[in-house]
Amino acid sequence: MVQLAIPVETGREYRVTQKGVNSAHELTQQIWNSREDLRQTIARVEFDKLSFTAIGQALRQCIGKLLDSVGDGDDEVPESFFREMADQYTTNLQQLSAKIRTVVDRHIPCHLFHSDQHVAGFSIGPVEFLPRSDWVTRYVKNPDELGYIRDVQAGAMPMAELREMALSVNRERQVCNAWSILRSLRGFEWIATVTTFDHELTQSHKKASIIVGLALDAIGLRFGVDEARRFAMAGRASLVDEDRIATTLDGRFLRGTSASMPGIGGKPGGLTAKMQADKPYYDAVGHILSAYMRGRQSGRAPHLIERWANALYWIGEARREESDFMAVVNYGCAADGLSGAGGEAKLITEFAQTALNPRGDAVSDQHRSISDAVTTVYREGRNKLAHGETPGLFEDLSGTRATGDVLLSALFDVTTTELGSLVADGDPILDVPEKHAYRAFLAKMQKRV
Repeated sequence: MVQLAIPVETGREYRVTQKGVNSAHELTQQIWNSREDLRQTIARVEFDKLSFTAIGQALRQCIGKLLDSVGDGDDEVPESFFREMADQYTTNLQQLSAKIRTVVDRHIPCHLFHSDQHVAGFSIGPVEFLPRSDWVTRYVKNPDELGYIRDVQAGAMPMAELREMALSVNRERQVCNAWSILRSLRGFEWIATVTTFDHELTQSHKKASIIVGLALDAIGLRFGVDEARRFAMAGRASLVDEDRIATTLDGRFLRGTSASMPGIGGKPGGLTAKMQADKPYYDAVGHILSAYMRGRQSGRAPHLIERWANALYWIGEARREESDFMAVVNYGCAADGLSGAGGEAKLITEFAQTALNPRGDAVSDQHRSISDAVTTVYREGRNKLAHGETPGLFEDLSGTRATGDVLLSALFDVTTTELGSLVADGDPILDVPEKHAYRAFLAKMQKRV
């Protein structure tokens, strides 16, 4: 059994009752709920530690004054003591928070294009993507570490040999660092870098991973579903390799394998031109992601940007999903979120019609109408599957899934370009209440003709 205590500093603490711990938890929760800047930049577990330490320090700093102000036999604690405690706690919490928040470049290994495509490094807003060799040249500053890494990458030294050197008794620090860097990069051919400002390290990594994931999903929307699945990043399981085994009634073993190939290849150098042609789209994505990170530094981004980011995440999940059942649900959620419809299929349809058919032209009989596509994906798809009206796990929903991908890819192509221009121009639409923002956004998309 461990006695209950509130920490003050290393090796010092105040013993308290369960009521005291409960009170500390209640104060911590109140501050957490009221301070969005802290929620955005510090992980919850780390914040709890900071808050309890700030309470313990405030007790230590104020207890002497309390003893001086309370006479012998006087059990009543003056109200001024509690006010001073609250002020001291706030000061301590600010100082402790400032100490653990720092500026770092977060590096997330990923798979994009095969090296024979000769795609140069590029940026999408706050995310810079560099081929592995370029990243090593830029970020590995120590010449000894750089030498070891280049030897391994050139095949002059096996990775196993560097590992043995790094784990030996008389190892050198540079050898350990080089092995650690290569182990982190693993087999990834690209590295995405995001700079996070004034974040605690756990929260910094979490936020950088999400931003890189959104950038990858945005790139994937310029490619087909099968190709987009091959964009992968460290920390997100989207490529699955498995061995399959079965036995027949007569005892024979049946074996099979399934492998997901990372990255996109093709005719050598063929993707360079495509990346250049798509640059205006990537610039628009970059404007939005930069605004998203700025808003999420201390609170939330504008409504349109928040909904765009959430919808992009849903689409990425849908495209990576093995199950048609879950993919259709994700596409439906993306359509609802992107349109700001709040679950009203009619509003989703109006949004899609405005984005994809701004002139209101009649749709050819050879193609499914936009209204039918929304009905298929949202009303008949997402709603009935999510509410259990349709048993979908073993059903063939590939047609509905394909409709969802076509619909959402087309919607994102339009909305990303239009929203990116709003952000780049600092349009006041972004700062008005959500319903007004959507009405203005619809009007802007309608003026495209």
